[in-house]
Amino acid sequence: MNRREALSRVALLMGGTLSAPSLMAFGAEPNLSPKMGADFSLTSAQRALVAEVAEHIIPRTSTPGAKDAEVGPFIELMLKDCYRAQEQQNFLEGLADLDEKATKAHGKKFLDTTSAEQVAILKQVEKETIEMMKNANVQQVKVGDNVDKEVVDSKKIKGTPFWRLIKELTLFGYFTSEKGATQALDYVPIPGKYEGCIPLKPGQKAYAL
Repeated sequence: MNRREALSRVALLMGGTLSAPSLMAFGAEPNLSPKMGADFSLTSAQRALVAEVAEHIIPRTSTPGAKDAEVGPFIELMLKDCYRAQEQQNFLEGLADLDEKATKAHGKKFLDTTSAEQVAILKQVEKETIEMMKNANVQQVKVGDNVDKEVVDSKKIKGTPFWRLIKELTLFGYFTSEKGATQALDYVPIPGKYEGCIPLKPGQKAYAL
């Protein structure tokens, strides 16, 4: 399976759509050359924050969580090597905003708040992001579409928002990791013939990528 096929399957987990920068980063449009910021890196505090947020998105249950799958380092690597400077800036500002919201509401940084308080902050960020994208008239890009122009009103929003970025990268990193693919999904080491549509039995896991 090539990268485009893997991307298409992960996109189904997000309703069949991805942000334009993610499509470019994952190689859906190889002819495009996004302006990337090569100097991007996270501090140790930011890495811990990313790992915690990713764990809230995919927590450990009967299967491994985002931390177990080491999604945090994957997110940093993808942002550094594959994303534009604008998305990198949005991501860093989004992390700072989490601490700002936590300090304003609870008088301490995000990682020092309780799990319930963290979830409440993330829900607030998600709500704000949905409203921002709605007001900016952001068009969702389906996998397979040509991504030859910005899909946002640059006067209202610059690049893909932090919350959209971290959710996409968390899902992509988790379900293409060894633990995510083999424990959260139904992994078949030696698959048989290709069947495009197979009904899942009650309680059966979705097949791995």
